[in-house]
Order: sequence, then C-alpha cells, then structure tokens
Amino acid sequence: MSRFALAITCLLLCAVLPPDAASACSVCFGGAEESRKAFLFTTVLLSMLPIGMIGALAWWVWRHARAADASHDG
Repeated sequence: MSRFALAITCLLLCAVLPPDAASACSVCFGGAEESRKAFLFTTVLLSMLPIGMIGALAWWVWRHARAADASHDG
C-alpha cells in the first residue's frame, strides 16, 4: 500500500471511529432542561454577536458615506 493510501485510510478511520472521550461533555447531555436551554441561548447569542457587529459597522459606514455625498453635492 502506498503512503498516500495509508494516510487516507488512517484519516478515514480517525474520522469514523472517534474516541468516547471526545463526546464526554459533562454539561451538554446532563442536567436540567433549563441548563440546556441556557447553553443553547448563549450559543446562539455568541454566534450572532459578530454578525451583528459587522452589520452595525457596515450600516455606520454606509450612513456616513451617504452624509458625505449629500454635503459634497450641496
């Protein structure tokens, strides 16, 4: 077997057969329903925060560019 085929085989086995320790999160699968809801809410919040910041920056730049065009034309 070539080295390339051996490397691909090893990568596929590592992807298909992950160790049990990788899914041993103590908070994701245990605890009360309120805890799971809190973790889900904070995950969504922290995922949306950078998108909101980029959107706010784009809106601010667009607003100032429009104001600069209006003052330049007038």
